[in-house]
Amino acid sequence: MNYKIIRGGNDIGHLQLEKKIIGTKSNLMLTSEIKTHLLFLITVLVKESAIFENGKLIYSSQFRKTNGATKMDKQTLLVEDKYVVTENGEKEKLNLPLIDCNVLSLYFKEPLTVKSVYSDKQQCYINLTKMNDGGYKIKFADGNTNSFYYQNGVCTKVKINNPFYSIEIIHQP
Repeated sequence: MNYKIIRGGNDIGHLQLEKKIIGTKSNLMLTSEIKTHLLFLITVLVKESAIFENGKLIYSSQFRKTNGATKMDKQTLLVEDKYVVTENGEKEKLNLPLIDCNVLSLYFKEPLTVKSVYSDKQQCYINLTKMNDGGYKIKFADGNTNSFYYQNGVCTKVKINNPFYSIEIIHQP
């Protein structure tokens, strides 16, 4: 599935989603590239993936590069019913229940009965709120919000708000 990324009415990038199902495994992939001006030209490349087996997260990765510099390179791996996060060569064990829904999975399926989602970036669960306008909102610890909108179960729009900018990710059928 393809999306365009809009800021202030201008097309600033693209986002591509891909889902592959092999047996009991679902592989989710997101790739995006943004080029915009805030105070200067900013180019952001994002690659995220998640593998769920029998509905439980067994692996995820997040990679972000801004203006050529790697800003995030993080992996989460399920090892003997515990998650191990590797970032910058450091490993950390998380004491969390098995994860069945993370932020990336919101792009692929409407969270009709989900109350919280796992944030791979922040390594914790975040509440998911159903909004009056039909969307689902997550609010991160830093105050940033992502709101997801669906039509017939397909994510058609994502609104991302933070103090410095607001963008919309719009599905391109």
